[in-house]
Amino acid sequence: MFTFYGDHGLGDSARIPVGHWREILETNGSLAYIQKEGRGSMLVIDKFLIADDYVYGLTSDVNEHYNGKYFIYDLANNNIKTFEEINGYLNSLIAKNLNETAEYKNFDYHYRQYWHGWRFWILP
Repeated sequence: MFTFYGDHGLGDSARIPVGHWREILETNGSLAYIQKEGRGSMLVIDKFLIADDYVYGLTSDVNEHYNGKYFIYDLANNNIKTFEEINGYLNSLIAKNLNETAEYKNFDYHYRQYWHGWRFWILP
């Protein structure tokens, strides 16, 4: 069954709307990612925060088209920037007035926070 909240057929997927008509996606309960338009535009992410017009946090080791351990996704501009070094990443967070000391959470945490668990009462 395909719904606004995810694809609940074979190979389950889920999504979290994050603003500016953008979303964080997850496939099979294990691979969270940001999908931009175009070839080679999927950034696989590990743990992250959603704040204001940004999603930021840690990338996954399985990325093919992005380098860096850290990322900032500017939702308003639909721009992803990755960072190899933590100093550049933290400086960018400070410049954007984002919390550089907050604890990053995984996709499941953000999914539960957004949907409040109610979809499991009405969807298979």
